Amino acid sequence: GVDGMTDGAIPPLPDSVRKVLAVAEGKQDAATLAAAAEFAARHDATLSLIACVQPPSDLDRLARSTGVSACRLTGKLVEDCREALFGLARANGLVDPQSIHVTLGKPFLEISRHVAMNGIDLVVKAADRLRVSGRFHFASTDQHLVRKCPCTIWLRIPGAPHPPATILAAVDVDDWDAREPETLAALNRRIVETALRLASGPDAVIHVLHAWDAPGDGLVGLFGSGEDPRIAAQYYLNDVQSVHEASLHRLISPYRALTEQTDGPMILPALGKGVVRSIIA
Repeated sequence: GVDGMTDGAIPPLPDSVRKVLAVAEGKQDAATLAAAAEFAARHDATLSLIACVQPPSDLDRLARSTGVSACRLTGKLVEDCREALFGLARANGLVDPQSIHVTLGKPFLEISRHVAMNGIDLVVKAADRLRVSGRFHFASTDQHLVRKCPCTIWLRIPGAPHPPATILAAVDVDDWDAREPETLAALNRRIVETALRLASGPDAVIHVLHAWDAPGDGLVGLFGSGEDPRIAAQYYLNDVQSVHEASLHRLISPYRALTEQTDGPMILPALGKGVVRSIIA
Protein backbone atom coordinates (compact mmCIF):
# COMPACT_ATOMS: atom_id res chain seq x y z
CA GLY A 1 0.00 0.00 0.00
CA VAL A 2 0.88 3.68 0.00
CA ASP A 3 1.50 5.54 3.26
CA GLY A 4 -1.33 7.87 4.21
CA MET A 5 -4.11 6.09 2.30
CA THR A 6 -7.43 5.59 4.07
CA ASP A 7 -10.53 3.70 2.88
CA GLY A 8 -8.84 2.92 -0.42
CA ALA A 9 -8.50 6.60 -1.37
CA ILE A 10 -5.45 7.57 -3.40
CA PRO A 11 -3.88 10.80 -2.10
CA PRO A 12 -2.85 13.48 -4.59
CA LEU A 13 0.82 14.06 -5.22
CA PRO A 14 2.25 16.48 -2.64
CA ASP A 15 3.15 20.06 -3.54
CA SER A 16 0.58 20.18 -6.33
CA VAL A 17 1.15 22.57 -9.22
CA ARG A 18 -1.13 25.60 -8.86
CA LYS A 19 0.41 28.16 -11.23
CA VAL A 20 1.86 27.48 -14.69
CA LEU A 21 3.81 30.06 -16.72
CA ALA A 22 4.34 29.69 -20.48
CA VAL A 23 7.22 31.56 -22.11
CA ALA A 24 6.59 33.05 -25.57
CA GLU A 25 9.56 33.68 -27.83
CA GLY A 26 8.10 33.66 -31.34
CA LYS A 27 9.39 30.29 -32.55
CA GLN A 28 7.38 27.52 -30.92
CA ASP A 29 4.87 29.77 -29.17
CA ALA A 30 1.69 27.97 -30.24
CA ALA A 31 3.03 24.52 -29.34
CA THR A 32 4.43 25.79 -26.03
CA LEU A 33 1.17 27.46 -25.08
CA ALA A 34 -0.85 24.40 -26.11
CA ALA A 35 1.30 22.13 -23.93
CA ALA A 36 1.12 24.54 -20.99
CA ALA A 37 -2.65 24.95 -21.38
CA GLU A 38 -3.23 21.17 -21.50
CA PHE A 39 -1.07 20.64 -18.42
CA ALA A 40 -2.77 23.45 -16.49
CA ALA A 41 -6.24 22.13 -17.36
CA ARG A 42 -5.31 18.57 -16.38
CA HIS A 43 -4.03 19.73 -12.97
CA ASP A 44 -6.64 22.46 -12.38
CA ALA A 45 -3.90 25.12 -12.34
CA THR A 46 -3.95 28.73 -13.51
CA LEU A 47 -2.04 29.62 -16.69
CA SER A 48 -0.20 32.84 -17.49
CA LEU A 49 1.97 33.93 -20.40
CA ILE A 50 5.19 35.93 -20.42
CA ALA A 51 7.42 37.41 -23.10
CA CYS A 52 10.74 39.14 -22.47
CA VAL A 53 12.02 41.99 -24.62
CA GLN A 54 15.80 42.30 -24.53
CA PRO A 55 16.99 45.68 -25.86
CA PRO A 56 19.80 45.56 -28.44
CA SER A 57 23.27 45.93 -26.97
CA ASP A 58 23.89 49.05 -29.10
CA LEU A 59 20.65 50.76 -28.06
CA ASP A 60 22.29 54.15 -27.52
CA ARG A 61 23.96 54.10 -30.95
CA LEU A 62 20.65 53.06 -32.50
CA ALA A 63 18.93 55.96 -30.78
CA ARG A 64 21.49 58.45 -32.10
CA SER A 65 21.21 57.07 -35.63
CA THR A 66 17.42 57.22 -35.73
CA GLY A 67 16.92 60.37 -33.73
CA VAL A 68 14.49 58.51 -31.48
CA SER A 69 15.19 58.30 -27.75
CA ALA A 70 16.24 54.99 -26.25
CA CYS A 71 13.15 55.12 -24.03
CA ARG A 72 10.82 55.47 -27.02
CA LEU A 73 12.62 52.69 -28.89
CA THR A 74 12.28 50.22 -26.01
CA GLY A 75 8.70 51.34 -25.48
CA LYS A 76 7.91 50.54 -29.09
CA LEU A 77 9.54 47.11 -28.78
CA VAL A 78 7.47 46.32 -25.69
CA GLU A 79 4.27 47.61 -27.32
CA ASP A 80 4.78 45.47 -30.43
CA CYS A 81 5.57 42.43 -28.32
CA ARG A 82 2.51 42.96 -26.15
CA GLU A 83 0.26 43.25 -29.22
CA ALA A 84 1.66 40.02 -30.67
CA LEU A 85 1.30 38.30 -27.32
CA PHE A 86 -2.34 39.31 -26.97
CA GLY A 87 -2.99 37.95 -30.47
CA LEU A 88 -1.37 34.64 -29.56
CA ALA A 89 -3.33 34.48 -26.31
CA ARG A 90 -6.67 35.19 -28.00
CA ALA A 91 -5.99 32.57 -30.67
CA ASN A 92 -5.43 29.98 -27.94
CA GLY A 93 -8.34 30.92 -25.69
CA LEU A 94 -6.26 32.77 -23.09
CA VAL A 95 -8.16 36.04 -22.82
CA ASP A 96 -7.53 37.29 -19.28
CA PRO A 97 -5.35 40.44 -19.62
CA GLN A 98 -4.04 39.92 -16.08
CA SER A 99 -2.46 36.65 -17.18
CA ILE A 100 -0.32 38.22 -19.91
CA HIS A 101 3.02 39.81 -19.02
CA VAL A 102 5.70 41.60 -21.06
CA THR A 103 9.00 42.45 -19.39
CA LEU A 104 12.10 44.35 -20.44
CA GLY A 105 15.51 42.84 -19.75
CA LYS A 106 17.47 39.60 -19.92
CA PRO A 107 14.97 36.74 -20.31
CA PHE A 108 16.33 34.38 -17.67
CA LEU A 109 16.51 37.16 -15.08
CA GLU A 110 13.02 38.47 -15.85
CA ILE A 111 11.48 34.99 -15.89
CA SER A 112 13.18 34.05 -12.61
CA ARG A 113 12.09 37.32 -11.01
CA HIS A 114 8.50 36.83 -12.17
CA VAL A 115 8.49 33.26 -10.84
CA ALA A 116 9.73 34.36 -7.42
CA MET A 117 7.31 37.28 -7.14
CA ASN A 118 4.22 35.38 -8.27
CA GLY A 119 4.71 31.93 -6.77
CA ILE A 120 4.92 30.10 -10.11
CA ASP A 121 5.21 26.31 -9.78
CA LEU A 122 6.09 25.33 -13.36
CA VAL A 123 7.62 27.20 -16.32
CA VAL A 124 6.97 25.78 -19.81
CA LYS A 125 9.36 26.95 -22.54
CA ALA A 126 10.46 25.83 -25.98
CA ALA A 127 14.07 24.69 -25.78
CA ASP A 128 16.59 26.76 -27.72
CA ARG A 129 19.13 24.27 -28.98
CA LEU A 130 22.55 24.84 -30.48
CA ARG A 131 24.37 22.36 -32.68
CA VAL A 132 27.96 22.08 -31.50
CA SER A 133 30.35 19.48 -32.90
CA GLY A 134 27.48 17.38 -34.21
CA ARG A 135 25.62 17.35 -30.87
CA PHE A 136 22.77 19.45 -29.49
CA HIS A 137 23.29 21.70 -26.49
CA PHE A 138 20.90 23.99 -24.68
CA ALA A 139 21.40 27.69 -25.35
CA SER A 140 22.58 30.02 -22.59
CA THR A 141 19.14 31.30 -21.58
CA ASP A 142 17.89 27.76 -20.98
CA GLN A 143 21.03 26.82 -19.06
CA HIS A 144 20.65 29.88 -16.84
CA LEU A 145 16.99 29.07 -16.20
CA VAL A 146 17.74 25.47 -15.24
CA ARG A 147 20.41 26.63 -12.79
CA LYS A 148 18.77 29.72 -11.31
CA CYS A 149 15.00 29.72 -11.76
CA PRO A 150 13.34 28.92 -8.37
CA CYS A 151 10.81 26.42 -9.78
CA THR A 152 10.61 23.43 -12.11
CA ILE A 153 11.45 24.16 -15.78
CA TRP A 154 9.89 22.15 -18.61
CA LEU A 155 11.99 22.74 -21.74
CA ARG A 156 10.06 21.32 -24.68
CA ILE A 157 12.00 20.07 -27.68
CA PRO A 158 10.36 21.27 -30.91
CA GLY A 159 8.37 18.46 -32.49
CA ALA A 160 8.17 16.42 -29.28
CA PRO A 161 4.90 14.50 -28.78
CA HIS A 162 2.26 16.19 -26.67
CA PRO A 163 1.63 15.17 -23.99
CA PRO A 164 4.90 13.27 -23.47
CA ALA A 165 4.55 9.53 -23.96
CA THR A 166 7.95 8.43 -22.66
CA ILE A 167 9.81 10.24 -19.88
CA LEU A 168 13.26 9.67 -18.43
CA ALA A 169 13.58 10.67 -14.76
CA ALA A 170 17.26 10.62 -13.74
CA VAL A 171 17.77 10.25 -9.99
CA ASP A 172 20.69 9.75 -7.62
CA VAL A 173 19.94 7.25 -4.86
CA ASP A 174 23.47 7.27 -3.42
CA ASP A 175 22.14 8.95 -0.27
CA TRP A 176 24.69 7.14 1.92
CA ASP A 177 27.42 9.09 0.13
CA ALA A 178 25.65 12.48 0.08
CA ARG A 179 26.52 15.49 2.22
CA GLU A 180 22.83 16.25 2.69
CA PRO A 181 20.99 12.93 2.29
CA GLU A 182 17.58 14.38 3.20
CA THR A 183 17.93 17.09 0.55
CA LEU A 184 18.94 14.49 -2.04
CA ALA A 185 16.02 12.23 -1.12
CA ALA A 186 13.59 15.15 -1.42
CA LEU A 187 15.02 16.05 -4.83
CA ASN A 188 14.64 12.46 -6.04
CA ARG A 189 10.99 12.44 -4.97
CA ARG A 190 10.40 15.77 -6.69
CA ILE A 191 11.91 14.44 -9.94
CA VAL A 192 9.68 11.37 -9.96
CA GLU A 193 6.59 13.37 -8.99
CA THR A 194 7.28 15.92 -11.75
CA ALA A 195 7.55 13.07 -14.26
CA LEU A 196 4.22 11.71 -13.03
CA ARG A 197 2.57 15.09 -13.52
CA LEU A 198 3.96 15.46 -17.04
CA ALA A 199 2.91 11.96 -18.05
CA SER A 200 -0.70 11.43 -19.03
CA GLY A 201 -2.70 8.21 -19.05
CA PRO A 202 -1.91 4.54 -18.64
CA ASP A 203 -0.04 4.32 -21.96
CA ALA A 204 2.70 6.71 -20.79
CA VAL A 205 5.98 5.21 -19.55
CA ILE A 206 8.39 6.72 -17.02
CA HIS A 207 11.91 5.30 -16.89
CA VAL A 208 13.48 6.11 -13.51
CA LEU A 209 17.21 5.90 -14.19
CA HIS A 210 20.05 5.72 -11.72
CA ALA A 211 23.66 5.68 -12.91
CA TRP A 212 25.98 3.85 -10.53
CA ASP A 213 29.64 3.00 -10.28
CA ALA A 214 31.87 0.68 -8.27
CA PRO A 215 34.89 2.67 -7.03
CA GLY A 216 36.78 -0.47 -6.04
CA ASP A 217 36.36 -2.15 -9.40
CA GLY A 218 39.80 -3.30 -10.54
CA LEU A 219 41.25 -3.33 -7.03
CA VAL A 220 39.56 -6.50 -5.81
CA GLY A 221 41.85 -8.63 -7.93
CA LEU A 222 44.91 -6.96 -6.46
CA PHE A 223 43.98 -7.39 -2.83
CA GLY A 224 41.63 -10.38 -2.89
CA SER A 225 42.77 -13.47 -1.00
CA GLY A 226 40.77 -16.00 -3.03
CA GLU A 227 42.17 -18.33 -5.63
CA ASP A 228 40.31 -16.74 -8.54
CA PRO A 229 40.36 -12.92 -8.48
CA ARG A 230 37.69 -12.78 -11.17
CA ILE A 231 35.18 -14.46 -8.88
CA ALA A 232 35.99 -11.98 -6.10
CA ALA A 233 35.64 -9.04 -8.51
CA GLN A 234 32.27 -10.27 -9.77
CA TYR A 235 31.05 -10.85 -6.22
CA TYR A 236 32.06 -7.27 -5.38
CA LEU A 237 30.24 -5.84 -8.42
CA ASN A 238 27.10 -7.87 -7.69
CA ASP A 239 27.13 -6.68 -4.09
CA VAL A 240 27.46 -3.02 -5.08
CA GLN A 241 24.77 -3.33 -7.74
CA SER A 242 22.33 -4.96 -5.31
CA VAL A 243 22.68 -2.00 -2.94
CA HIS A 244 21.82 0.44 -5.74
CA GLU A 245 18.92 -1.74 -6.90
CA ALA A 246 17.47 -1.80 -3.39
CA SER A 247 17.77 1.98 -3.03
CA LEU A 248 16.08 2.58 -6.39
CA HIS A 249 13.29 0.17 -5.47
CA ARG A 250 12.67 1.99 -2.18
CA LEU A 251 12.32 5.27 -4.06
CA ILE A 252 9.87 4.15 -6.74
CA SER A 253 7.81 1.47 -4.95
CA PRO A 254 5.29 3.92 -3.38
CA TYR A 255 4.76 5.60 -6.75
CA ARG A 256 4.34 2.28 -8.56
CA ALA A 257 1.70 1.28 -6.02
CA LEU A 258 -0.03 4.61 -6.58
CA THR A 259 -0.07 4.38 -10.38
CA GLU A 260 -1.16 0.72 -10.37
CA GLN A 261 -4.22 1.60 -8.30
CA THR A 262 -5.10 4.69 -10.34
CA ASP A 263 -4.39 3.27 -13.83
CA GLY A 264 -1.58 5.77 -14.19
CA PRO A 265 1.67 5.72 -16.17
CA MET A 266 3.95 2.70 -16.04
CA ILE A 267 7.07 3.27 -13.93
CA LEU A 268 10.12 1.22 -14.91
CA PRO A 269 13.38 1.15 -12.92
CA ALA A 270 16.63 1.39 -14.88
CA LEU A 271 20.21 0.99 -13.67
CA GLY A 272 23.30 1.87 -15.67
CA LYS A 273 26.91 1.36 -14.65
CA GLY A 274 29.22 4.15 -15.73
CA VAL A 275 29.54 7.91 -16.11
CA VAL A 276 26.26 9.73 -15.51
CA ARG A 277 26.36 11.81 -18.70
CA SER A 278 27.01 8.78 -20.88
CA ILE A 279 24.38 6.63 -19.17
CA ILE A 280 21.68 9.30 -19.56
CA ALA A 281 22.59 9.94 -23.22
